[in-house]
Amino acid sequence: MKLLWLEIVKLRYQKRTWFGLGGLAVIPIVVTVALYLSSGPGEGGPTALPFIAGALKNGIIVPIVSLFGLAPFLLPLAASMVGAFTIAGEWETGTLKTVLTRPVRRGSLLAAKWGVAVLYVLAALLVVFVVSIISGAVGFGLRDLVTPVVSYTVGEALWLSFVAYLMALAVVVSVVSLALLFSTITGSSLTAAVMALVLVIVIQILLSFSYFDFLEPYVFTSYFTMWADLFQKPIVWEQMTRGLLCTSAWSAGLAGLAWWRFRQRDILI
Repeated sequence: MKLLWLEIVKLRYQKRTWFGLGGLAVIPIVVTVALYLSSGPGEGGPTALPFIAGALKNGIIVPIVSLFGLAPFLLPLAASMVGAFTIAGEWETGTLKTVLTRPVRRGSLLAAKWGVAVLYVLAALLVVFVVSIISGAVGFGLRDLVTPVVSYTVGEALWLSFVAYLMALAVVVSVVSLALLFSTITGSSLTAAVMALVLVIVIQILLSFSYFDFLEPYVFTSYFTMWADLFQKPIVWEQMTRGLLCTSAWSAGLAGLAWWRFRQRDILI
């Protein structure tokens, strides 16, 4: 716990932490402006959800539309960057050797760094969630959502949106673990982040071809937007349950590989 707290303090005083959170906080504002300027529901995209279609002038949908905007690229990008800096960033600044000269286990240090990376992504999602509610309230007001297909009170919609953000976190932890693994392999945080993000994008591209459909249930990128099933009535749990199991397995497996690699690594060279 002491190591985790030290890592949190260290992250708190880094400028990139606040720049990253500030950049993500702009997304809901952009979404609100875009919805304000739109003339009505479009075809495809997030407006295909019963939760959103026909309600583009209700601020209650801003959190979910914002999450749709984050899920394919920006959220994996943030996770890749913070996960990549864990070990490789310390190596670049020359502080990794100093840290490991203290009586600290490598496994404990790695666990603390993984934990603070996950907490950072959680903080980013919470910032987006709060800003999206505020911007939605300012732009349109928060009202009960009633459509011909589904209906939600403000409380129900906000609760489901909050759960959706938590499920998005569960999925993106896999990306954090992937970037952590690359961070233990290379001495460059930029290289580790790029490797993780490129791999995520390549997998997404492959899954866009029907030939690779057999891989879809087994890769974590298939579940970036699985939380959309929360907004069906009744809620469809099958895909989300399978997604949580799959992404948890990937997160644990990748973190385990990172732990093994870090234990083997010679930090004197």
